[in-house]
Amino acid sequence: MDKKNLLADAHEKSISITHRHILSIINTMLANEPVLIEKNTIRILDAGCGDGKLLYFLHLYLPLFNEGKTFLIYGYDVIDHGVQQSGYIQKVFAFMAEMAPGIDWSDRIKMINSDENWPFENNKFDFVVSNQVLEHVWDHDQFFRENNRVLADKGFSIHLFPVKEVIWDGHVGLLRIHQLKSWDAMYRMVKFYSRLNLGIWRKTKKEYNNDLDHFSRVWADKIYHYCNYQSYAELTKAARKNHLCLTPRFTLNFYTRKLKEITGNKSDMYYPNRPSSKVLFFFLKYLSSVTLVLYKGEYAQYGKKA
Repeated sequence: MDKKNLLADAHEKSISITHRHILSIINTMLANEPVLIEKNTIRILDAGCGDGKLLYFLHLYLPLFNEGKTFLIYGYDVIDHGVQQSGYIQKVFAFMAEMAPGIDWSDRIKMINSDENWPFENNKFDFVVSNQVLEHVWDHDQFFRENNRVLADKGFSIHLFPVKEVIWDGHVGLLRIHQLKSWDAMYRMVKFYSRLNLGIWRKTKKEYNNDLDHFSRVWADKIYHYCNYQSYAELTKAARKNHLCLTPRFTLNFYTRKLKEITGNKSDMYYPNRPSSKVLFFFLKYLSSVTLVLYKGEYAQYGKKA
């Protein structure tokens, strides 16, 4: 398949701009990071793999964009969190078996409780990725500690998600709901905004039998119990505590991709390999998801003998 047709096919088969963004970051890093250029086999973990659609997308397209490399894709999710519907893991296994046969996905995809360590050995992965997951993690210190543990030396992780500063909660589609402290405040504001037909109420009211009060209580529960937005400063502190270097390098690329695709153009699946802009990131983190790239390993090697 030539480059033009491959690009068109990847756009058609992906279900989300976030999937295209993560694929583009991995492609860019594989083409520019010396430690990755030298590797023939790349192992990737999808942390919080959900319905398996990102797993499948990466499994399908990474080899096509990176000829000569072998990719082994793994995933895990939690079974005690409350975000996923009952029985979802059986649907994930069925989907992967149908779309990517010949692989024992029950060995590649694991289920754990949210307070358990990740069920993978030390230094296994070249990449850890997550898509809209970190705002649902309750113990970010544990998440980054496990992230560090399973990454190979000079490995990378890519996390796309909204930080606490974002003004718009994308789950219920309302302003600053996630920044409120009490359940009562969340319930009242969801009900107030939804009465004005703002957010997702107008599109989902039939699912709730047009019962606005029930809808408001359900979404207050979801945001209060299952969302845990952290500020960029808090995440930076957690990453450094667990010896991961952090950069928001590809955040601007996500927004430029959005603008380009809104106008009907197909973005490339590679990005310019440029440093991040601190000034632009300061504003972009208020609008939507940010992209954090974490890096394991130290060049200085302090305390080690030559």
